[in-house]
Amino acid sequence: MISVALALLVLSQGAKAPGELTDATFGAVHGYATPTKKDLAFQSLDWKDSVYEGLVESQRQDKPMVMWMYFGDPRGHC
Repeated sequence: MISVALALLVLSQGAKAPGELTDATFGAVHGYATPTKKDLAFQSLDWKDSVYEGLVESQRQDKPMVMWMYFGDPRGHC
């Protein structure tokens, strides 16, 4: 899932991934793969710990609820 989102982001920004990983390209690959502050902006949201809490807040604010579940590092299971 994250891979698809990353691919869409790359296509929308016109960024090109480094072709291969070598000693010479390590810095470029590392820079390309390291999330930016914009990539991590979702972490600043007021996430709820339970579906119930999310539903109550969603209804209170009359806004949609986004549910995202994962186990461990979300980048590790791509």
